[in-house]
Amino acid sequence: MNDQDRSLGKTAETNSGGAKWDLRHPGLLMKDGEREVHEFMGMWPLKPDADLVKLTNTLAYNEFWTPPVLNFAEATTLLGLIRAARWFVGTSTEFGPTLYFVSQFDSSLDKYFDDFVLNGRENLECIWGQCIGCPTGPQATAYDIVQYIARGQIKTLACYDAFPSLSNSQIEKQADWYAKTQKFQRQVAQGDGSLEDKVNAFLSELTQPFDHVRSAAAIDTDVGNQPQFTDVPERLGLKKAA
Repeated sequence: MNDQDRSLGKTAETNSGGAKWDLRHPGLLMKDGEREVHEFMGMWPLKPDADLVKLTNTLAYNEFWTPPVLNFAEATTLLGLIRAARWFVGTSTEFGPTLYFVSQFDSSLDKYFDDFVLNGRENLECIWGQCIGCPTGPQATAYDIVQYIARGQIKTLACYDAFPSLSNSQIEKQADWYAKTQKFQRQVAQGDGSLEDKVNAFLSELTQPFDHVRSAAAIDTDVGNQPQFTDVPERLGLKKAA
């Protein structure tokens, strides 16, 4: 889909069965040569009885994720696309109490949403099921929920990425090569043994797959007990506190 199609609000084709995601132009993109970093940002109205403890537990802890051998950070790392993601609760003129979600990733919006389905219906429902209008229950599918997520899209007006030309895998690979090279340099500096054997061992190590760096997820586990700040207008001098 080209930029003209996006600007006209046309839906995007996914790679799975020709299904359509209700996505629009995301706003600014970060680009360096052939590399692009994309951002998705969305907002959804929270239910009056939204369970924010359940939401944050699902994001934070293995035992609340399905299957419990992973947590959200680990599961999304396996998708290989996501650079960063964050959720926060605020208010909006459209919805009042609102869930916001921002994610930066490699590849296209369409591919990102194709892969987002792989988080599974149960996990997605624990998060976006706290929002009004989200499909829930046994008849709902992961696709239905991700389509609901896509329809909450809002436009990014400005964004920044320190390394738009490098994917996560490239960064991990270069870090792996740096560590192996540093080890080789120290072995050579010792001056003992066969230099040829050390070179051969070093070249052999470079051909080995790199280990994935563990992703970090920062979760405010007490968020369900703490209200969002509501005095921002007063702090900005826009109205007097009651």
